Amino acid sequence: MFAESLGYSLLIAFGAVILGFFIGVVLAVVRIAPKKNIVIKILDKFAQAYITIIRGTPTLVQLLILYNSVLVFFKSMDTNLLVPIIAFGINSGAYMAEIIRSGISAVDRGQMDAGRSVGLPWITTMRKIVIPQAIKTVVPALFNEIITLVKETSVVSVIVLRVNNVQKYDLLGTAEKQGLRTPACYLVYLFAAAILYLAIVLLLTFLQHAIERSLKKNER
Repeated sequence: MFAESLGYSLLIAFGAVILGFFIGVVLAVVRIAPKKNIVIKILDKFAQAYITIIRGTPTLVQLLILYNSVLVFFKSMDTNLLVPIIAFGINSGAYMAEIIRSGISAVDRGQMDAGRSVGLPWITTMRKIVIPQAIKTVVPALFNEIITLVKETSVVSVIVLRVNNVQKYDLLGTAEKQGLRTPACYLVYLFAAAILYLAIVLLLTFLQHAIERSLKKNER
């Protein structure tokens, strides 16, 4: 049961990371794009509001609001794993947007000027020259966000997960379920869940250090 629930927790976290990274890149590019037309200005205001609202409200509240309103269609499906994936992706996107924006801002302005000087459009210069360099500098912060997201998926236990119309549980949900069945072992199940979360975090930390060492090879 713990192995199955760990799989669902990791699936939700992985899907949310992919969605959050995509949202973060789009928002970051909008935030730093030249405000030369009304469309970009409107998108920039939307991005600012989005980031402010998401970062200013608790993850649990966002999950419950989306579960009972915007994502209510997915709530009634036989398999509703998309609900927490979208909810956590939306949440993570706001944090990743600021991380990526700060990384892009840290890239020397001359990189953009060099790309534009050889005739590359702004978006192409950003995609092929600036963002790849920015990613290198934001790897630690991105992994911190991923680690936080993995731990935050524990709040999924407050909603009902279904796969093929059968109720399923995330890691913390399984620990709570088994603990209520055998109260004398409640703390044992909670410690088991905590150890599994810790193992995931240590694995991600190891992966982060490996990626950082790989990215620094060309600097040496």
